[in-house]
Amino acid sequence: MAARTFAAEAGRRSLRLAALALLLVIGAASAWAEDEPKGAEALSPAERKARIAAARLELAKQKAEFDDRVNQGIQRGIAWLRTQQKKDGSFPGFSENLGPRTYNIMEVGLDALVILTLAHGGATPKDKAVKRCLGFCKFHYAGGDGSLNLKGTGKLTIYVAATLVLALDALYNPGDPKKVALKRDRYGNVTPPKPRKCKYPSGIRKWIQELVQFIVSSQVKPAGGWRYPGNPLSAPDGDTDLSNTQYALLALDAAARCGIKAPPETWRAAAEYLLKEQDADGLDAPLWIENEAWEPGFKEPARHTQVGETLARPWTYLPGDTELPTGSMTAAGVTCLAMCKEHLWLQKKLDAKLRGRIDKGLLSGMAWLGENFSVTENPTPGGASQWHYYYLYGLERAGLKVGTRWFGTHDWYREGGEHLLGAQEKNGCWKEPDGTLRPADATESKITQSCFAILFLKRTTRQPLIPMMPPVTGGSGAAKDGR
Repeated sequence: MAARTFAAEAGRRSLRLAALALLLVIGAASAWAEDEPKGAEALSPAERKARIAAARLELAKQKAEFDDRVNQGIQRGIAWLRTQQKKDGSFPGFSENLGPRTYNIMEVGLDALVILTLAHGGATPKDKAVKRCLGFCKFHYAGGDGSLNLKGTGKLTIYVAATLVLALDALYNPGDPKKVALKRDRYGNVTPPKPRKCKYPSGIRKWIQELVQFIVSSQVKPAGGWRYPGNPLSAPDGDTDLSNTQYALLALDAAARCGIKAPPETWRAAAEYLLKEQDADGLDAPLWIENEAWEPGFKEPARHTQVGETLARPWTYLPGDTELPTGSMTAAGVTCLAMCKEHLWLQKKLDAKLRGRIDKGLLSGMAWLGENFSVTENPTPGGASQWHYYYLYGLERAGLKVGTRWFGTHDWYREGGEHLLGAQEKNGCWKEPDGTLRPADATESKITQSCFAILFLKRTTRQPLIPMMPPVTGGSGAAKDGR
């Protein structure tokens, strides 16, 4: 009997404790609700408008602060770069461990990369450092005692030729093309604008024409891509690669802005090569656009909304399935397809079928970049990550050539910029990567890393006259706030 009474009392005590605990929980929840800002549904129109205005003001403040840090980072990087110039006008790179007056055939390409960076940093052809470095490049290109004589001995590579074109274009043709009013017919079709007058000096124009002719003639037939032509760097493991192809097309794109055009056959063959070499299969990935109903200051509705799915299909460095896909090569594939689409359109050679195939390839490549997005490494699923800053600069080119702020739901420039600003050394440079996987030929030296970082932060890639973004159901993905 006593045991039953004790058990009953214990039960009642448990119930009282449970009730007390429930009251404490309810009280805490009520107190929390009083401190919690009103939800969107509880706000008056005036309160909602005020919250949106405050959020926009905060976004603008954050953007201004970020832009200021970016500009300071660029200035510090360029200042450091200038301190590295050697007496002969060149910069440390591929030939540092060779004998006196002995040079690696890629040396001129590295120096052209520095000129490209300085030009985008505001340097003109009269800049002393630029004049000295350009003199070094001219000497080794045209020939002379002790020079590489790239032009005359068949040692010219695609990387060197392309980077020279990019550097000369940035130096003598600075600034984005003027905006032109595009003519549209009743169906919305756009008439390509006329090429603007070129400002290259005659000697520079002749040099660029020579380089463009070399690049066009070096396209591998019938493949449509590029490789290392006619020199010791010709490799047995493939007659084309996507990195050489990317630089070739970047140079042709730059030269075309001043009327030095590659024929449409070159662009079409390149497009077919890119479409063929993109992985044929991939995993399902969502397609995102910015939600038109999104407003800053509220979690709902979300900033992005899914409008479908596609296969996330990447690219690799060499043709075939022998290598793992990488972020750098997938960004290159997206960039190159966008350039092919633009130039075939400008030359009135972009038929509807090819355009559809290119748009499908662009969406699949962009989806892969969104699904595998990273700014801390070059994404290489299943493999070792290398060429980190080369990838980031490739991400910048892909984003600007397509005309998108987002890969997936990632703001590629803001995220990449924050990472680069955090990685910049106190002296202004970006150091070479740590670890044993770094190549020994200075392709990831402080010079190249710093150039790629500055070019990313400066957003130097010139955008097409019209967006190359493929159509996505539900909208274009353009940014609304905080850009």
